Amino acid sequence: MVRSRMMDYFIVFGCAAQLTGISTFIFIPIVIQFLSYPRKIAALQFFTFHAELLPHTEQVVFHKTSLFGNIRRIYVDIKNLEKIEADVVPSKFLWQINFFD
Repeated sequence: MVRSRMMDYFIVFGCAAQLTGISTFIFIPIVIQFLSYPRKIAALQFFTFHAELLPHTEQVVFHKTSLFGNIRRIYVDIKNLEKIEADVVPSKFLWQINFFD
C-alpha cells in the first residue's frame, strides 16, 4: 500500500511537465491516474495495513498510509473499539482493489 502511494509523485511531476511544455505525451497516463483516484482516496480513508496491540497501555495502533507514502499512526483505546462490517463502509471503491482481504 505504501509503495502504491509513490504514484502521487508521478502525478505531480507529470502535471508540472505538461503545464511547462516539457512533455506533451504525459497527458494520457496522467488522465488514467486521475480516473483511479476515487478508489485511492477510499483506500486512504478506510484501509489499515497494520495494527499493533499495546497491552501495557491498553491501546491499539493502526498504521495507515497517506498521500506520498507517509505513514499515519492512530492510537485507539481498546475499550473504544467496535466491529464494523464490510457492507457498512460508505465507499464501495475500496473492495475493487485486489490486495485487500
